[in-house]
Amino acid sequence: MGVVMSERLIRGPGTMESDWQAWLKACPVPSSTLPAWLSADARLVVVAPHPDDEVLACGALLSMHAGRGGASLLVALTDGEASHAGTARCKPQQLAAERRAERAKGLTRLGLPNAKVLRLALPDGQVGEHADRLALALSALLQPADVVVSTWRLDGHPDHDAAGGAAAQACEKVGCRLLEAPVWMWHWAAPGDPRVPWHRLQALALHPQALARKQAALMAHVSQLSPRDAEQGPVLGDAILARARRRSEYFFI
Repeated sequence: MGVVMSERLIRGPGTMESDWQAWLKACPVPSSTLPAWLSADARLVVVAPHPDDEVLACGALLSMHAGRGGASLLVALTDGEASHAGTARCKPQQLAAERRAERAKGLTRLGLPNAKVLRLALPDGQVGEHADRLALALSALLQPADVVVSTWRLDGHPDHDAAGGAAAQACEKVGCRLLEAPVWMWHWAAPGDPRVPWHRLQALALHPQALARKQAALMAHVSQLSPRDAEQGPVLGDAILARARRRSEYFFI
């Protein structure tokens, strides 16, 4: 596993979206609509390692579920205060407050102005050190009828991996359905990459209005869209923004 982990590196521009689109067209992923994924009376629980992960992972799903009156809970693991580590942009506490405000604005743009958010304030970049406690907390929080979305447990970012692993433990214990969203996998992997369990990947077809809301919500995360300093570009570069324009959201089932 160590070899696999070391190869899942988030650096450079990543795999081009045009390559993914060509591959997805040639090897279509099974797709369903919202009712097949999530009943209107189920609670959608989203485990987001950082502000903006809820948008990248399942922003349109959140929007569509809210649009039909469905209940949602966002479990916000960190405030994302380490996204600009090593730069002079601002102090971590200031950035954390900025990113919390961006999250709130993004949720409003998704159609969840009064979203329920459980903020755990774990240290950004160190979620793995609290994984056991997180799994216990999620187990106490979840109900069997919940549908849970987390980042994929092998996504390539340590916080994403830890979030997915803890969510998987909790869902197995409680009996919830778990959907794991690849966020950074699309960056480091290549089409057909043997490290990825493609047989478990399924697509959720998105309503155009929900997709538009997802785009607007992502634009609320200004700190992640602006260059970090004179030498480093934004956290969310062109490739990940292109992926966020897809007409489907993808999950490992």
